[in-house]
Amino acid sequence: MSYNENFLYFNEDVNAVDSTGDGAMYKSSDFIGANVTGAAEVTLHFASRNGAATDDTVAVTQSTTDVKKLMQELTAVLSNPRGGMFTQSDNVASDGSGGAVGDATESFLSGVSGIVIATAA
Repeated sequence: MSYNENFLYFNEDVNAVDSTGDGAMYKSSDFIGANVTGAAEVTLHFASRNGAATDDTVAVTQSTTDVKKLMQELTAVLSNPRGGMFTQSDNVASDGSGGAVGDATESFLSGVSGIVIATAA
């Protein structure tokens, strides 16, 4: 493992306190590719964490349809030469307070309104 590896953590909820357990972390070297799968959705593919032939996927829904910007931000994180951990939550308030929680500090992709993680069984 390279010490300069980048790690991408995706969480379907806004913060760990309210987490539903739907989170996943991947190394940048496990990134396979991305494709547009809906009007405002991009699906990221990673090598399966359990070694299965099926990819793990992270479907990212955007509040805008700026796919180019999403791909540029993703590329910047994947190619970060210093290595690090990057967190991306779905930025949807779910703690009952009615306000947004963690938007600025839990994002390396802008305009994200939802995340769905699917891992190989």
